[in-house]
Amino acid sequence: MLRSLSTISKSTVRCMSLTSKLAAEQPSKQEVDDLFAEKPSHQNDQRRHAYSMNKVELVGGVALDPLYKEAKNGKPYLLFNLITNSQFRQQDGTTFDQTERHVITVFGKNAENLSKTIKKGSRLMVQGRLHYNGGQKDEQGNRTQRNTYIIANTVQPLARAARENPDQH
Repeated sequence: MLRSLSTISKSTVRCMSLTSKLAAEQPSKQEVDDLFAEKPSHQNDQRRHAYSMNKVELVGGVALDPLYKEAKNGKPYLLFNLITNSQFRQQDGTTFDQTERHVITVFGKNAENLSKTIKKGSRLMVQGRLHYNGGQKDEQGNRTQRNTYIIANTVQPLARAARENPDQH
C-alpha cells in the first residue's frame, strides 16, 4: 500500500511539472499580433435598429410674420412660431387654457412658397419631426440651454389670416 501511494505521488509530481512547464511557455509575437489584429465577431455585425418614430402634428396659428432667410449654402428656409392652445379641467371642475409656442423651420421650395402665402394669424396644420440643439457643456462646465425645434415636412394652410381692412380684395 505504501508503494502504491508513492507511485501516485510520483505521477502527481510528474503531472505538475508538465503543467508548470506548459504554463511557462509564452506565445510568439506573431501569435499575439494575429490574435489582436482581428476584430471581435460582434464588431463585424451590422447594428440593427428597432422601430422608432419622430413625428409631430400640430394645428395652430402663426404668431408673427414668418422670417424668410438663406443658409450659408444658399438654400432658403423659413422660420415662424406656431401657437397652440390646450384646455384642461382641474379636480374642482374649473377649466384653464395652456398656450404653447412652437418654433417651426421649413426648408427648400416649401419655404419659398410658404413665405408668399402665410402671415401672422394664418391657421396651419404642420407635420414634421422634433429637433434639439444645445444642452452641451461650455468651457466653464455649465450646460447651455437646450432648444427644441420642429423641422416641418408638410405645412397645410387651413385658413388665411383675417384682413385688417375687409374692403380690400
